[in-house]
Amino acid sequence: MFARLMAFVSFISRLRRRLTGVEVGRTAASLAFTTLLGLVPLFTVAFAYVSRFPLFARSQDAFEAFLLRFFLPGSGAVVRHYLTEFVAKSGELKGVSTLFVVITAVLLVWQVDREINTIWGTREPRSFARRIFVYALALTAGPALIGAGIYFIDWLIEQSIAATSLDAQALTLLVQPVALIVDTAVFTLIYAFVPARSVPFKLALVGGLLAAIAFEAAKHGFRFYITQVPTYQVIYGALATLPLFLIWIYLSWVIVLVGAAITATLAERHGRGRRR
Repeated sequence: MFARLMAFVSFISRLRRRLTGVEVGRTAASLAFTTLLGLVPLFTVAFAYVSRFPLFARSQDAFEAFLLRFFLPGSGAVVRHYLTEFVAKSGELKGVSTLFVVITAVLLVWQVDREINTIWGTREPRSFARRIFVYALALTAGPALIGAGIYFIDWLIEQSIAATSLDAQALTLLVQPVALIVDTAVFTLIYAFVPARSVPFKLALVGGLLAAIAFEAAKHGFRFYITQVPTYQVIYGALATLPLFLIWIYLSWVIVLVGAAITATLAERHGRGRRR
């Protein structure tokens, strides 16, 4: 018992040093700012790619619904509306404008890749060709796979409702664990494949599950705050969506980075995490 307690204390100490070393608060703020600039270009590229394939037409709707879950209550619909509008207008972009959108999207993915690898202590980055492949995969296959997965889960829920005639309360209880499963899958994939290290899937899953639990808890807590303590709405009025959106992006990145640090510390403890 004492040995386990000491091992846990040692783990927390190493985790704290890792988070302090990468200045997780500053890094999350930097990523939040970059996300604000790169969010529309990122999803413009992703949606434009997915929409070219009729097979993924419903997956795109599911992916948009998935994005809506990550935005604040009340602002998610607004963000989704503008994202859809911008994607519709992306076909009008020509030449240099299209290149600018793609570069902005790639820069966001590049910064996420850099910060997570910094947490892992990766000194030698991937080769240029490998980075291009990983970024292209993230911008193209990522949205399609997430959308297809969510579409499959939605189909299972629809079949369950049809077979059992679930009421609204039972449906809510069913959707909550499904949301946790989807979040866990997304975080696990990030922690397993973004680091330029060989990450054991089991450890990535542990980090992904902890990050997903923290994310869902933060989402419910933040929703309670903005509905029960409407300070920002009183001060900013119609503009309250912007500061709340920025705060939520910041909190989301803190959770992502802490989850990455937990995974990296676990891998270090088990002597894993060699360079790919």
